[in-house]
Formats: sequence, structure tokens, C-alpha cells
Amino acid sequence: MQQVILNLIVNAIQAMSGIDVGCRELQISTENASGEGVRISVRDTGSGLSPETLLRVFEPFYTTRADGMGMGLAICRSIIEAHGGRLWATGCEPNGALFQFMIPAG
Repeated sequence: MQQVILNLIVNAIQAMSGIDVGCRELQISTENASGEGVRISVRDTGSGLSPETLLRVFEPFYTTRADGMGMGLAICRSIIEAHGGRLWATGCEPNGALFQFMIPAG
């Protein structure tokens, strides 16, 4: 879980590094999801995710960065699924991205 959270945080920081206008915010939160488990969320105010990116972001070797390998999110998803959970992403308005994962508690 530590590797997953670290990857999501580093991705968020990198997404915000190119932002010249406005503030950069990174929000990390946890929530008890009423019998479903624990939900962890990482939200940033970076450049966001296009509809195409949302469809492909967890595919191995898909990246939006010139220096990216496209493996981090695919590995994160496999780690979360190996623990009986799920990982997903959504775009935020007016900008940014929200990555969340849910894992069973206990």
C-alpha cells in the first residue's frame, strides 16, 4: 500500500509541476466506506486527465509524460487488486485529477 500511495503522490506532484497560474494543491484523504472497506483518495490541481487518458491511464506502457515508462499506475492497480480492492481515476473541475482506491478492511 505504501508503494501505491507514494506513486499516486509523486504523479500528482509531477502533474502540478507544469502549472504556472493558480495554486497547487495536493489533498490526501481516507474514509471508512461503510462495510465496503477503506477508501484512500489523492487529488491534485494539475493539468487534469483527458477523456482518452481516463480510458487508458491504467494500461501498461501508456504515459502522458515524455520521460514516463507507463508502468506505475498499471502496477498500482495490480497491487490493489491483489488485495481485493479496486483503483480508479476521475477528472476534476476546473482542473486536476482524483485517484481513489478502495480496499477491504480487516
